Amino acid sequence: MAKTRDVPTELRTFNSVFNSLTYRHDASRVFDDFLTIVICCMCYEQQEPLYFETIKNYNKEEIQRFAQLMAELMKLYFKAEQNGYWIDPLGDYYEVLAGNYKKSRLGQFFTPKPLCDIMSMLIIDKDDFGKTVNEPTCGSGRIVLAANNYAPGNYYVCQDLDPMCCKMAAINCCFHTVRAEIHCMDTLRMTPPTVSYYINYEHWKYKTKYIILKK
Repeated sequence: MAKTRDVPTELRTFNSVFNSLTYRHDASRVFDDFLTIVICCMCYEQQEPLYFETIKNYNKEEIQRFAQLMAELMKLYFKAEQNGYWIDPLGDYYEVLAGNYKKSRLGQFFTPKPLCDIMSMLIIDKDDFGKTVNEPTCGSGRIVLAANNYAPGNYYVCQDLDPMCCKMAAINCCFHTVRAEIHCMDTLRMTPPTVSYYINYEHWKYKTKYIILKK
């Protein structure tokens, strides 16, 4: 359970709904299941077996709360889109939820947003368009989001070892209309991906935000 004082102001309502789900369930499991549910929803009926497998341990009231969480999340993305900036609400909440123990154990220290913006300006040319860019340790996708905000129109190939981070990156890219593929794998050892997400892969054709999941 995340304490209100530790949660960014814009995520307070999200946190309140989320905490109501943690009385009967482990918080990390609830967060991971929520990420899976969002991805299933953005797969547009292509992952119904996974969706039903994910929600089977929750009652009707709890499933409704997941819907509330998704609604709160989409409000934040919509506001950011309307105002022309990028956000990482899932990564922000994950940092609060995970605590220092998990972050230290897995070596997960998410890059501060201002630094992501600066790095993007140093690496990506403002006039770049249609190029393929690799992000081998994408985390929740912050640097990709910053780069796309600075120079829209490139394609990103991303990897990360943590399944939860890959899900966050996929959702972030989906709602920021970033074209990308994200592979859950060990980039150093070049292991085969355990799961891959293709985000807005042909958005010029479908004219919508979507995710394709492949195992």
